[in-house]
Amino acid sequence: MSFKSFVVAVALLFFVLSGQARESKRVVSLAPSVSEIIYLVGAQDQLAGCTSYCTIAANDSVPVVGNAIDVNMEALFALQPDLVLAMELTKQQDIAAMKKLGIKVELMKSPRNFEEICEQTLHIAGLLGKTAEAEKLVASARQRVAEISRLAKNQKHRKIFFQLGANPIFSVLDNTFMNDYITICNGENIAAGLTKGTVTRESVLIKNPDVIIVATMGGFGEEEMKVWKTYPEIEAVKNNKVFLISSETSCNPTPTSFVSALEDVYKFVSQ
Repeated sequence: MSFKSFVVAVALLFFVLSGQARESKRVVSLAPSVSEIIYLVGAQDQLAGCTSYCTIAANDSVPVVGNAIDVNMEALFALQPDLVLAMELTKQQDIAAMKKLGIKVELMKSPRNFEEICEQTLHIAGLLGKTAEAEKLVASARQRVAEISRLAKNQKHRKIFFQLGANPIFSVLDNTFMNDYITICNGENIAAGLTKGTVTRESVLIKNPDVIIVATMGGFGEEEMKVWKTYPEIEAVKNNKVFLISSETSCNPTPTSFVSALEDVYKFVSQ
């Protein structure tokens, strides 16, 4: 048996034995939202590695193994994880290599709505032995979302444009968790029905939204707000309803971030 074959065999044996455990003890997260969920449920001591975009974990000196797409496989293997929480963006050859060496890989999909955020949180927590903590977190988030939904039913129905990017302009689409911010707040997404998020400024002007919400986008958001305010014919501009929202909360699919962003959106549409 070659040395390489021996290493693979030992790794596989380790996987089989560790698979008998009830929960994973050394986890590598390849997504910022996944890392944040791990912290939210109190399992950060099990986080062995993260990406350069996992701010909370990287600032906590958790070793970085690249990003969701480009993983430093040597750095990841050196951490000897028993579980990797990967994203659909992660290269298939990297996932195959992890599995070949006996590492359990859970592929995380991007949540399409608030309920899927809750379900994903419970799933991740279950893998880490933190189900009770996650259930408490999710229950609190669901309660707050239900409260805002009830309040929003008394608000005027409004057309909303939620902008995520500039050059080109990019809009929140249907079948994404961010669309829930709009619908829960009794709003209508002016990009409803589109299959691609890129829109023109002219198309937004034609839709004439009552409210414009722009994600911060690392500073681009403030510039976009200034541009929109140069169009006084838009209802949102006439009524001073052009708002800036944090990308860190609104674009982050965790129960806590979702509630925080939803509270902001409700405040925007109701004032």
